[in-house]
Amino acid sequence: MKKSHAKLLGGAICLISGPVMASGFAVSYQSVSAMGTAYAGAGVLGEDASSQWFNPATMTQLETTEFSVPIHQVWVDTSFETGSGGTFNGLIPQAGAGAGDFDDVEPFVGSLFMAVPVSDSMTFGLSVLSPFGTKIEYESGWGNAYVTPPPPGGLGPVTAGDFYATESDLKTLNINPSLAIQLSNRLSVALGLSYQTLDADIRNAATRLEGDDDAFGWNVGATFSADDNNHFGIAYRSEMSYEVEGDITFSNAGAALSTASGSPVAPGRYAGTADIDLPASLQLSYAGDLSERTRLLLGVEWTEWSSLDALVVESPSLAFNPTEEFDWNNTVRYSLGMNHELAGGTVLRVGVAKEDATQGTDNRSAISPDSDRVWATLGAGFSPSENMTIDVGYAHIFVDDADINRADKGGQLKGTYELEADVIGAQLNYRF
Repeated sequence: MKKSHAKLLGGAICLISGPVMASGFAVSYQSVSAMGTAYAGAGVLGEDASSQWFNPATMTQLETTEFSVPIHQVWVDTSFETGSGGTFNGLIPQAGAGAGDFDDVEPFVGSLFMAVPVSDSMTFGLSVLSPFGTKIEYESGWGNAYVTPPPPGGLGPVTAGDFYATESDLKTLNINPSLAIQLSNRLSVALGLSYQTLDADIRNAATRLEGDDDAFGWNVGATFSADDNNHFGIAYRSEMSYEVEGDITFSNAGAALSTASGSPVAPGRYAGTADIDLPASLQLSYAGDLSERTRLLLGVEWTEWSSLDALVVESPSLAFNPTEEFDWNNTVRYSLGMNHELAGGTVLRVGVAKEDATQGTDNRSAISPDSDRVWATLGAGFSPSENMTIDVGYAHIFVDDADINRADKGGQLKGTYELEADVIGAQLNYRF
């Protein structure tokens, strides 16, 4: 292993993991104050230190050293309804539906941000968070059921879903120092560097992929005020390129499937390498002052998921290169929000966002049942003391039903995912 020699498919295939309720396997839960407006205007408002993740140039709006600690609890409600008419290896007809289903998950997501003014026009920032990740578990025996010949000629009774995913556990950690400079009263710019680690463990009935690796990237941003009431922000975050070394383990069932496909592999663990590119993103933000206390907020975020087109594992121990085709689409999230400050300093927030899916019926991944979604959010900010503010937020995520129809792993997997999620968050901001 490079670090744990498993990055291969584990780091890659599982990069597609699951129901975190953002495009692909992205994690959107970096700021509770931004979630309250569905991330509209997140890249132009410097409400607290957490804004630097969306655009580091917003830090010049902070006058003192500040720490922000947001936490999010996510509840994902998922189910899978098996379709009919599938076949195993194109020959054996479906024999009903398996008894298993998609287990609900309840991930907890936390982050840490710091912003320190080092001069009247320069601010240093540091963010520590997880921009990608997932935790997925399926009950055994899910998806389309088939009765194949008994071993050694076949596998006996099987369910297709088990060969696409049984458990996925993907974690990333991103450490991002940045520096923002105020060039004038209307213009600020910033530059940041990212060090990101990835740890993955992906399992199905045929293979287990596990490992870790690290990568470096960069981000830039700028904010501009056209006048006292109209403010704009733009930020770009580079892709993260991994050169992964890892292990792929074939089970007895995986070895049998490889033999049936004409490329026999003995059960066991094999070392290999694979290149993985996590997507770049571009974010545009606008804040318009409707009054001294009310702001209209807009946001557009583009993510280059097409960079993850396919995962090809190269191993001198195998006579073929195991490949996972993605062919994902680039995505866009459009957001609209508003915040209003009450006389006592309390800030009320509301927002709505629409986000594209990375995939469709023919390339939907069982370890990432991604579909178009709509966010509806509420939030509020309070000031219990002069040096402290507390933000709270709630989001409900409506997800379109996600059909899947794939037959690239022997058994045809046909059916529909039904998903929705609720998120609550709390954030402490402390100024020195």
